[in-house]
Amino acid sequence: MNDRRKPNNKNKDPKSHFWIPDSEVDLVEYKPRSIPTPRDINHVEHGTNLAKGIEAIRKSHRQNKTPISDNIIIFKVELEEGDTIDDRGDFEKLFTKNKLIVNSIKKSNVAIVSTSPENLKEFDRKLSQYTQKDGKSHDFFQYIKSISSYASEDKLAQSLKDSNATQDVQITLIPSLKSSDYEKMIEFLSSNILSVQGELLDNVILQNNTPVLRALIPSSGLKVLADQEIVLEIGKTPFFKTETEGGGQAEIDLDDVKIEFLRDPKELPIICILDDGVSLPESMSDCIAGEYISEDLEFAPTCEHGTKVASRAIFGDDIDTQVLNKQLIPKVRIIDAAISDGLTPLDEPTLIKRIRSAVENIKDQAKIFCLALNQQDSLSGDFISNLAFELDSLTKKYTDYGIQFVVPTGNHKLWSYYSSLDDIIDDDASRMAAPSESFYALTVGSISRDNHPDSISGRDELSPFSRIGFGFAGSPKPDLVYPGGNVYIKDNKGFISANCAAYVINNEGKLTQEFGTSFSTPLAAQELALLTEHIPENDIMIAKALLLHHAETPHIDSYNSSQDFRELHSKLYGKGIGNYLNSKDSYRSRASYIRKGKLGRLLKERVRFYMPSTLSQYSNNKKPVVKVSVTCICFSPVNQSMGNEYLRAYVDTSLHTINSGNNMATSNPAGKEGRKKWDHIHHFNRIIKSFNPGDWQIWLQLYSKPELENDEEIDYILIVSIEDLTTNDVDVHGGISIESHSRFEILSEIHVDGESFYNNEE
Repeated sequence: MNDRRKPNNKNKDPKSHFWIPDSEVDLVEYKPRSIPTPRDINHVEHGTNLAKGIEAIRKSHRQNKTPISDNIIIFKVELEEGDTIDDRGDFEKLFTKNKLIVNSIKKSNVAIVSTSPENLKEFDRKLSQYTQKDGKSHDFFQYIKSISSYASEDKLAQSLKDSNATQDVQITLIPSLKSSDYEKMIEFLSSNILSVQGELLDNVILQNNTPVLRALIPSSGLKVLADQEIVLEIGKTPFFKTETEGGGQAEIDLDDVKIEFLRDPKELPIICILDDGVSLPESMSDCIAGEYISEDLEFAPTCEHGTKVASRAIFGDDIDTQVLNKQLIPKVRIIDAAISDGLTPLDEPTLIKRIRSAVENIKDQAKIFCLALNQQDSLSGDFISNLAFELDSLTKKYTDYGIQFVVPTGNHKLWSYYSSLDDIIDDDASRMAAPSESFYALTVGSISRDNHPDSISGRDELSPFSRIGFGFAGSPKPDLVYPGGNVYIKDNKGFISANCAAYVINNEGKLTQEFGTSFSTPLAAQELALLTEHIPENDIMIAKALLLHHAETPHIDSYNSSQDFRELHSKLYGKGIGNYLNSKDSYRSRASYIRKGKLGRLLKERVRFYMPSTLSQYSNNKKPVVKVSVTCICFSPVNQSMGNEYLRAYVDTSLHTINSGNNMATSNPAGKEGRKKWDHIHHFNRIIKSFNPGDWQIWLQLYSKPELENDEEIDYILIVSIEDLTTNDVDVHGGISIESHSRFEILSEIHVDGESFYNNEE
């Protein structure tokens, strides 16, 4: 069996990573400017059409009286295709100065806005002047394609339109209103629900203060609710489940297997397992660091799924080999957080509230929360799921605690009737499922750890059942892959591949076979926990960045593979196969630089890192000499109500090298590969043949949405690595240390804010 915990530089002595201090960063002033392009239109005709839209809005508003209709009017504004609602400059002219609140963005050029009736009257007066003066007054109107009511048919999910049955639905209200307005309207909508013979089941207030109501509604009553201005959308209530479908061959008893701790159990890192409970044998009791149970569970937790997940987190992927050797070695401890009973279907509002409560209670004890469950359907819709938004919001809310969710991409059943991975990948139903699209969670897919003659997946290839990217709005997901089992079809029956199964301990204390991304996810959680131990101040975000940066990509030849192939690889495997031992150290032939900083909109950064002459002496025009890899993760605010514009800032990352002519040259991949606009992770590498030594640079620039002030700073983590591709055993790490005259401190000797510290050991 392949031991994935070995570093790919295992024949080299490990070295410390380098730290890039503030002294190696130059600040460059950025002076933004916006030059609008006048539209070639008939302003009189255009203004007349916009006026008709405003009159229709008023008419519709008068027909739907509510407790807040005297104070708030809600409607839709559409710009031309290719324009973006929340671009800076245009946004202020169109919305801010006219006291129009952008409550939600349905598409990049379509906004749902609100204002007072008085402000709408003033807006209409400006429109009249625009029309009368042939566009020479209030010329911002030329950028508006249409103004209209937000139609009820645009609020209903297609799946609801196709059914005549009573539906379990979620009713999301228009975001960014006052709490007092929501209170009035929830009471008003509750009456509406009763009037159409419906039943209000629950409600949850999202982290951005938006209420979501869960209700049973007859199909005949859906339009009545959708006609209300305050309703943003109505869709089916998402349900989430843990999946455990294994069993396979005979279970193995663990009575004669010894639990061997290599250090004091209390010193092991801790992972919280958010699941249906954990029930391990008494001999493993020291592996449990604590217990938590949601107060509103209907039944006692079954511990069927959670125990299996926990066993993978504690003992790793080679648990079967350990059992054969009669010795199980715990790598981490876990907190058993039962947020499901394993029997009752988990609706989204209930799940959100249980996770919220669990994190609040456990955040002082554990940073890593393994949530191995998914919705059954692939991602769809105009907005990121409420659950994914909740995970992102909790991550941001508890930044000081450094919490990190680890989630699976989810499983599908396409493998049971397709005969190749290519066919599965081409089917839209293979796309990942909520909450895997969470931007700040670590999203994990599954690979097979070995070959099997009857499976369509070979060693290190995507497991037949593993869902794929990309994430919401095309975001770079998944993040990593780990072994989660393999399956195959034979004689029209499904089997688990025994040599590459995900081995687990079940709630009866026996070793058994499983498969699913639920069982690759705890491996990522374990490795993240182990890597975090090696980072000063246990900075989990630096550990995450290192794990992503140094992921292994056995399917890719960085020099010869095509861009299309590399993009497909990213869609299936994310950054690659995680390997914490490969991530925690630099080596003689591969040195990594780390920087943690903050970036504002008006100051760009030029971050220096040193390319040593020990490598440049082999510079030539024929063969690859060095591989430079770059990863930058920014921690931007997010806003679910902004639709595809969910991410509210990003850091543009650009590599600048010293070429053979001794000039600074931009050296980025073609087509913005790995560094697309509005991606919160930029990750790319360059293979370089001809170059000169010295201070190479990474240029960083923050782009943000208009609600972020110019002086608001966004945290980022930057990793840069230099790897020798020659056959000359080049001392890259030593060359940097000597030639840079120790300008770059080693990671083990610094605070994560860049200041030196010393261990207080006696």
